[in-house]
Amino acid sequence: MMDETQTLQTAQPTMVQTLQTERLLLRPLSLDDVDAYHAVYGDARTWEHLPSGRHTSRDESERAIRASIDSRRVYGFAHCAVLLREPLGELPAGVFLGSAGAKMLDFEAWNLGYRFAPQAWGHGFATEAAAIALATAQATRPDTPVTARVLGNNAGSIRVLERIGLELQWHGRSARLGGTEDDHPSTPGGTTHLERVIFADRVLDDETLDAVIALG
Repeated sequence: MMDETQTLQTAQPTMVQTLQTERLLLRPLSLDDVDAYHAVYGDARTWEHLPSGRHTSRDESERAIRASIDSRRVYGFAHCAVLLREPLGELPAGVFLGSAGAKMLDFEAWNLGYRFAPQAWGHGFATEAAAIALATAQATRPDTPVTARVLGNNAGSIRVLERIGLELQWHGRSARLGGTEDDHPSTPGGTTHLERVIFADRVLDDETLDAVIALG
């Protein structure tokens, strides 16, 4: 029996700090990154497949970074700032390329994601960053599935997920859950009417898969 003077200690996860690949440095996002982060997330070109997702204010980007900081404290890993380690063409060393990592969902599953500035496109950075983010999420919480959701018309992101070893779990429109598509008309900013593709690093149980589908 625990003595009254004893207190329960909650084990804190080991927080992942800096990650490196051959060309990239991934480090925790901080509030110092707000402007660079917003330059990427507020750029309409980076939301070609989902225009409603674009950050329309600096405050929105700051809130996203604060959420990432909080998530890292709780789960040990989150989205990271992605920097270039060495100069590449017109891209200088240290330039903020975008972000990549994994977010813990409201249920026991990671959601892998990334977004890069247009000037960083075409160099394979997404695959490189997504691969190390996947490995880190798996190492941080081995029993937690790593999922990824992408719009069905985003062929480039689908290829990235296939290259890093994730497997297709589902494709369709989440509006079909609980009714026909006509029962779930599109709303401004809504995504459940759009065709989605869901990947994961393992076969998902029905409850988890349904929860991921319902995210839209």
